Amino acid sequence: MSNREHLPSRRESVSFNFIHQDRQYHATATRYSDGRLAEIFLDCGKVGSAVQQHAEATAVLPSIALQHGVDASTLAHAVKGGPLATAIELAMPPHDLERPQ
Repeated sequence: MSNREHLPSRRESVSFNFIHQDRQYHATATRYSDGRLAEIFLDCGKVGSAVQQHAEATAVLPSIALQHGVDASTLAHAVKGGPLATAIELAMPPHDLERPQ
């Protein structure tokens, strides 16, 4: 795996809400200056609940992978079907949504 690409102190971010399996989620994604996805944060609004802790923890590994050069579409494909895949897909620019074969 490649070395970690450090995040700039100031970076573009986008926040959005979505529903997955009847549960409301909120995601925030940040980008590198060239537009690539750099990290993603995910929560479901039930502070202290197991599902909230799971949502937060689930987003940590993809954020680390993104900072080590793993492509966002590869991550979305790897976790397809879950709320994290939905959040990654919604955060990616439209031209990055092509699925790896």
